[in-house]
Order: sequence, then C-alpha cells, then structure tokens
Amino acid sequence: MKRSFAVVTDSTADLPREWRERYGIEVVPLKVLFGKETFRDGVDMNNEEFFRRLAASTTLPTTSAPSPGEFADVYRRLARDHDGCISIHIGAQLSATAEAARVGASSVDGFKVEVVDSQTVSMPVAFLCRVAAEYETLEAATAAVRPRVPKTRVLALLDTLRYLEMGGRLSRAQAMIGTMLDLKPLLLVANAEIKPVDRVRTRSRAISRMVDYFKGDLPVEHMAVMHAQAADEAEQIADALRRDLPGREVTVGQIGCVLGTHTGPKALGLVYLKS
Repeated sequence: MKRSFAVVTDSTADLPREWRERYGIEVVPLKVLFGKETFRDGVDMNNEEFFRRLAASTTLPTTSAPSPGEFADVYRRLARDHDGCISIHIGAQLSATAEAARVGASSVDGFKVEVVDSQTVSMPVAFLCRVAAEYETLEAATAAVRPRVPKTRVLALLDTLRYLEMGGRLSRAQAMIGTMLDLKPLLLVANAEIKPVDRVRTRSRAISRMVDYFKGDLPVEHMAVMHAQAADEAEQIADALRRDLPGREVTVGQIGCVLGTHTGPKALGLVYLKS
C-alpha cells in the first residue's frame, strides 16, 4: 500500500524500531536535560545510558518538548513527497508537544497537518500510529484514529515513589510512607487523567493485580508490556498473556528516557487499545 500522507509522532510513543521502518513513521524527539547538558531522546542518548545516568544522579533530570520550529522543519521536509500528514502525540495533560506541533503546522503553507492529542503516553501512541499507517488517505486515517483516542489505556506499576517525589508529583511525606511500607503504586492513564488503581505491598502481588485488572478490561485491539530495566519480568508477563490469549500479538517494549524520568527504573506497564 502506498500512502499519500505521512505519519508523525514523538519519542514518548516508544515506537518499536521495526514498526518505524515497516510503516515509515517519522519520530520527533523530546529532550532530556541533565544540568546544562541536553540530549535528544533516542538520538543522543539511548535507554540504557539514560537509566545508568539516572541512577547516579542526585537530582532529577528535566524534560522538554520539541519546539514549533522543529516540527515545522519536519513538516516542510515531508511536504516534498506527501500531500499531508497525521501527527499523533503525547497527551496535552502531560506535555506541550501537541501544542508545539499545532503551532509548527500553522507556519507551513499548503501542507495539511492533522494534529492528534492522544491523551496518553508510551506505546498506545504507537498503536494509534500503526492504525493510521494502514490507511491510504489522510481523511480515512484521521477518521480511524480519533475515535480510538478515548480507548487508550496505560496501566503502570512503579517500583518506587522516589522519582514522582523528586519530580514534584508527590509530597515527601507520602513518598516516605510509601517507601517505609514498601508500597507499589498501580496507576491508570485513561481519558486524559492519571488515576490510582491500587497500592500493593509486594511487587509480585502488584504484578498479579495489574494482570487481573487488564483481563477485566478485555477485549482489546492492541496490547503490549512495557518495562524500564525489567526485561525478564516483562517477558514473563507477555508469555502468560500469550498463553491466555492464543494467537494474539503481545509486543514487549522499553520505556524511553522522557517517561523514565518520572517512573524511574524497574517500572512495568500493561498498555493497550480497547476494542
């Protein structure tokens, strides 16, 4: 199938390299800042290097969205070979990326850009890109993607509350209580909101709770298991899902630098697109 339009996303989609190459999806990187040093996510720094540096850092790195000018440059380049594009990005409640894409698109004359706020993060954004890439026209792709946005889900299990505390999303007292009790928070990103699902005492019970919640939310169109330096556990979860859901594709992916800033290492996620 030869598409007349381009598909664009950003690095927080955690897009598998195979999908990027197979579907010809353009990825615009966000940035991670360690002090005065700036790294483009997935370009100047890979996931392994990031988590190594994060573990050694006494302060939390910061992150920043691509500029409107960076998006405009991408759109102008794509305009040479395409008659438009769909640009699908991390939720506006989490980042200024989608707004930067809109501003960048407004400065490119004669090139239609459909900017989609995914209301989510990580591989559900990649799922939406994959859906878009299967259509021949921009109109058809946009019509298929937008109704699926409310169906995206990220079920995240954090190993520690330290990084949420360091990022200002949790008080020090809450983090200390959680650490003392060894609580493992289970969070759900759905409909542009982040909601607590449960706090479980042990990691193994938290993983079981996460899988049970996912099974209670079936059926799904796409699913994946995400991890931050927890590959063995992610593969075990994926293998169990493949046994329970024979014939279904269960992708295993890595959480990137930008999201990893807030989750920290050893995070796990069950992410999916509801049918």
